[in-house]
Amino acid sequence: MRPALLRTIARVTITALLGGVAAVGAVTLPANAATGTVVTDSGTGVAIRSGNATTFGIVGNQPNGAVEIDCQIYGEPVTGKYGRSLIWDHVPGKGFITDSYVNTGSTGLVAPLCTSNPRADKAIAWYAARSGSTAYQGYCEKAAENSYGKDLVWGSAKIDWNDAVSRGAAHPGDLHPPKGALVFWDLAAPYGHVGLAKGDGTFWATSVSGAIGTRTLPYFNSYLGWAWPNF
Repeated sequence: MRPALLRTIARVTITALLGGVAAVGAVTLPANAATGTVVTDSGTGVAIRSGNATTFGIVGNQPNGAVEIDCQIYGEPVTGKYGRSLIWDHVPGKGFITDSYVNTGSTGLVAPLCTSNPRADKAIAWYAARSGSTAYQGYCEKAAENSYGKDLVWGSAKIDWNDAVSRGAAHPGDLHPPKGALVFWDLAAPYGHVGLAKGDGTFWATSVSGAIGTRTLPYFNSYLGWAWPNF
C-alpha cells in the first residue's frame, strides 16, 4: 500500500455540483474523478501516451506535481516509483500515464474505469486478423500473449489463471468480462484454455471449431472466469 502521507490530494474536491459534474478550477471533471501526485526521481515527470501501454506513442509530458485523473484503465504493467502497476491514468485532454509514478493513496482504482481501452482494441484486432487460422492450435496462451505484443510470459493458460487467483485479481465464474480481459477455462488438463473478451459477452480464442474464432461465453465447458492480463 502506498503511504497515505505522500498523498497531497486523494480526490477532487467538489466545489460545485451541477447535473452530477464537479467544477474544479477551470476544468470540468466527473464528480467521481480524482487527483494524484506525479513523483519521479529524475524530477522530469512522466510520459503521456496515446494508449495504455509503452508501445503507444508519446504525446506529451506530465510534470511532477498534482495531476487530474478523469478515469483509469488496466494496461501494460510498468514498474515505477510506486512499484509495479497495471493501472493507467487518463489525464483529461491529454492521454494516458502509468499509475506506477502517481501517488493516489491506493494501489487500486480511485477513478471510474475508462470507456476506451486502446491496448485491448489492438489485441482484439490481432485475433480478428487471424480468424480461421490454425497456426496457434495447442498454443492458446501464446496467442493471448502475442495479441498483446508479448511472448513466453506464462507456461500455460492454467498457470496464468493461477497467478491471477494468487494476486486476488481473478473474477471466478463472471460471464461479463470487460473488453480486453482474458477469459479462462479448465480444459486440456493440466494446461487450461484462454481467450480474449470483446466486452459484449463474446470472445476470441483458439480451438473454436478447430481454429481461431469468436463465440459467446461460456461456449467451452468448465469456465473459470476472467482477469486482466498480467503482461
